[in-house]
Amino acid sequence: MDHSADPGGRLDAKNPLTKWVDEMQGVMKMITGLIEDSDRHRAVTESALREHAELREELNRLRAEMDSQRSEAERLRDEIERQRAEAERQRAAVESVQRERDDHRAEVTALHAENERLRNDQTEAGETAAKLLGEMKDLVNQVAHKFQGPSKTSPFAREPRSPQS
Repeated sequence: MDHSADPGGRLDAKNPLTKWVDEMQGVMKMITGLIEDSDRHRAVTESALREHAELREELNRLRAEMDSQRSEAERLRDEIERQRAEAERQRAAVESVQRERDDHRAEVTALHAENERLRNDQTEAGETAAKLLGEMKDLVNQVAHKFQGPSKTSPFAREPRSPQS
């Protein structure tokens, strides 16, 4: 049997080789596709790693900023508490001063009333003293008249005139 004379036999022998070559070309295309996919995935991975590093830096920066803000918030809370304590101290001082002012007002009112009473007493004492002095003057005049005796009229004394109309 001569295989060279049989064109179908060559095709059959060539056919598996062609098939294998075709399959290998398909495998090569798949390998090339896989390499391209691998390169794309590597680029995506590197990009993701860069982004991850950037995000980690941003996270660290934000944590530091948050710590700083917490410290500032604590400082502000302490300041608020100090201000509240100072306001409470001042409120107590104001209340104390207001009570003292009210006490002084009451004392001034009492002193005004006492002053008015003393003025009235002084006026009354003055009136009583004037009345007593008048009575004493009358008594002294009466005693003086008793010691002098009847009054003598002077030869030069005139009679009182009546007002002319």
